[in-house]
Amino acid sequence: MFAHIPAHLVFTQILLCGVFLCEPVLPQEPSPGLASLATPPARAPDSRWLPPGVDENIPSVEPESACNLDEVLQKAGQRIGEFVKNVERFTATESLLHETINKSGGVSGTEKRRYNYMVTMEEIRPELFDVEEYRGGGPSSEEAPGGFLTKGLPALVLIFHPYYSGSFSMKCEGLASWNGKRAWQIYFRQRADKPNKIRSYRIGINGRSHPIALKGRAWFVADSYQIVGLQTDLIDALPDLRLTVDHANIEYGPVHFTSRGVDMWLPKTAELYCDPKGKRIHRRLSFSNYLLFAVDEKQRISSPDISP
Repeated sequence: MFAHIPAHLVFTQILLCGVFLCEPVLPQEPSPGLASLATPPARAPDSRWLPPGVDENIPSVEPESACNLDEVLQKAGQRIGEFVKNVERFTATESLLHETINKSGGVSGTEKRRYNYMVTMEEIRPELFDVEEYRGGGPSSEEAPGGFLTKGLPALVLIFHPYYSGSFSMKCEGLASWNGKRAWQIYFRQRADKPNKIRSYRIGINGRSHPIALKGRAWFVADSYQIVGLQTDLIDALPDLRLTVDHANIEYGPVHFTSRGVDMWLPKTAELYCDPKGKRIHRRLSFSNYLLFAVDEKQRISSPDISP
């Protein structure tokens, strides 16, 4: 049996036990513009358990590599649009490693889970997607490791969909090397004058949602403009949740679905770090055995072929 986990607002990742339900998001203060891209990151006082943040570790790019941001976003947006059109529904095997981190930065507890995982995505009206996730073969939300659920990874790429990319300030940093291959490196940051629809935390089904604004960096294959990597970080801490960390690092790979004759770039692995209510958590997710519409033959994710 699958457990129904609705995610009516796109880009939503829930790490606190409960469900994110559709509700209005109010606009924030006006944005200072692209100058805000240089704002120093907010990090936990003790970050020994964390990888470098997106503003702490800026990958090098080819010197004077010409980069037309509008062109990259337009072509990458086309790819994301193709993904939305083709996906409709897919299943996969999700493997989860959950680690609790102690005050010294070491692992104090480890749990492993495996789920039958299904995602559906539908544009229910112009510029509004309904993304739903189902998990079966594992514990209920109350029995999930640490009482935490992780949602929204497949929809996170919609940051670059034409409907939503305008909610971010973006900068093309140039051509970088991704696993030895060339890829456009794009930095992004949530605009303060746009509604925040990216990610939210909620405690319990009836608890108040806490939207968070993200900054990050993405990599797109230089010739095909398929996404191969995505990193995100929290812009500002959430005092109500004592949340100072929300870091994600996602790697994508191509999956070929024989019955439809399409290739889709889907999450291959994801590393997640957060510290709500002072609880330090690290999760590693991996996905395999992708199926399209739950009737296709099994497809195994391959290593990304990103040759120019």
